Amino acid sequence: MAARVAHRQPVVQRLTVWVRALALVSACALIPSHAPTHAAAAQLRFHHFHFRVGEPAAALSFGVQALAATRVMQRGLGPGVRVGGGYAFFDRLDASQGGDRSGGSAERAYGQAREWLQSHGIDVDDASSAVRTRLASAFASELLDHVGFTAPDTRAIVDRLQARGVTPIRQTADSTFLPTGESRERFGPAAIEIVRDPDRPETFWCPMHPDVRSADEEKCPICGMALVAIPPPRLGEYRMDVAMTPARHGRGLAKLRLTLRDPVTDRPVPSFVRIHERLLHLFIIGRDLEYFQHVHPEPVADGTFELRQNVPPGEYVIIADFLPSGGRSQMVQRAIVTPGFRGKVLTSPPVLTADDSTVKTIDGVRVQLAVSRLRAGKEALLRFSLGDVATGKELADLQPFLGAPGHMLMVNADLTDSNHVHPEEADTRGPALTFQPLMPAAGFYKVWVQFQRGGVVSTVPFVIAVEGP
Repeated sequence: MAARVAHRQPVVQRLTVWVRALALVSACALIPSHAPTHAAAAQLRFHHFHFRVGEPAAALSFGVQALAATRVMQRGLGPGVRVGGGYAFFDRLDASQGGDRSGGSAERAYGQAREWLQSHGIDVDDASSAVRTRLASAFASELLDHVGFTAPDTRAIVDRLQARGVTPIRQTADSTFLPTGESRERFGPAAIEIVRDPDRPETFWCPMHPDVRSADEEKCPICGMALVAIPPPRLGEYRMDVAMTPARHGRGLAKLRLTLRDPVTDRPVPSFVRIHERLLHLFIIGRDLEYFQHVHPEPVADGTFELRQNVPPGEYVIIADFLPSGGRSQMVQRAIVTPGFRGKVLTSPPVLTADDSTVKTIDGVRVQLAVSRLRAGKEALLRFSLGDVATGKELADLQPFLGAPGHMLMVNADLTDSNHVHPEEADTRGPALTFQPLMPAAGFYKVWVQFQRGGVVSTVPFVIAVEGP
C-alpha cells in the first residue's frame, strides 16, 4: 500500500506543475487582450470645435472653400463641416454673447481640455493634431463655445469621471457636457463635450445639396429641406415625354402634358418627393434666352403632370426639376417648338455678353450683383443685394418663396447646362441673397434670380462670364 502511494506521488506533483503552468500561460494570454480594452475605454480623441457665429450658412460655405471640407449634419450637434476625422460645428451667435475671439483660442481651449482630462485619468489621443490645427486656424476669429471629444465607448469614460467626483452639467443619449471650470450658464472656452462615436454610415442626404449628409434624418442647414435616404446608384437617365395642346386659333400653347419615365423600366415614375413645396419645378426658357417662366405642373396620373399655361409661338427648352422616390435629384430637359411658330429655328446658340451694369431695378427693388470666384470647375459666389428704390433702405421684408428666400436658375448659352440653386441664407428676410453654384465650364451664363415681397414674385436676369480653369 505504501509502495502504491509512493508511486502516485510524482504523478500528482507533475499534474500540479502542469496546472500551475497552464494557469500562468492563460493569465499571460489574457493580459494583452484586457489591457488594450481597458486603455481604449479610458482614451478619447478630438472630435470637433463648436463655434458661435453670426451666420452659420456663411461659416459652412467658408469651411467648404477654405478647407475643401464636406458639409455635414449630425444629430445633437447640428450643421458643420468635416475635414478628415475632425469637425467644426456652428450655432448662431446671439447679440448678447461675447467671448474670446483672439487668434488661436480654439487651440488653447483644446490644450486646457486635454490637460483637465489627463488630470482626471483620461488619456487623449493626439493623432489628429494636423486636422485640429487646420480647423482652429480657419475659424480663429470666431467665438468658441466648447471642444468635443469621442471614443468607441463614451459610457466608460463618463462612468470613470463620475467615479472621480465629476458631475456632468448636461447629459443626453448622444453627449455629455463636463464642468471643467466654475459653473456658469454658458459653457466657457475650455468646456468639454463627450459625444457618442458618430462615425456611422451617412445614409441620408439633401437632394438639393448632395454634399450635406447625415447618419440621421435631419434638415439641410442650407435650404431647410428634410434629408432623404441616399438611393442606390442607377444607370441611365430619366426620360420626359411632352404633349402639347395648341391655344385657340393655333397660336401658341394652351396646355403641356409631361410624362416622366424610369430609366430602367421605361414606365411612368410612380411617386415623387416634394422639393420646396412642389413635386415638379418646370422652367420654360426661350431658345434666345429672352423668355423665362418658373411654373409648377399638377400631377394627374402616375408620372404624369399637366400645366395650363399660355406660351406664345416660339422655340423653347423646358427643364423639369424633380426627385423620384428612391432616386436621385433630376434635371431633365426637352426642346419644343410651340404651335403657330413661323420663324426660323435657331441653328446656333445666341451670343451672350456680360452685363455692363451690375445694378438692375424691378418692382421697386434695386438689385445689385457682386460676383467672385467665377472659374470653371469651382463654386462661384453670387451675392444679390436688395434695396427699396423709394426709401433707399436695404430690404428686410422678403417673404418665403416656395420654401426658400429665393431661387436662381443658371443656364449656358446653348442650354446644355442648367442648375437650379437656392440661397445660402436659409431663412433670411434680406437684404442679401447669396448663391454658390458650381460652374461647369468657361463661357457666358445667364442667371435668373427670383424673390418675393408683398406677395409679388420678382424675376431679375443677369449675364456673367466664367473664366477657364
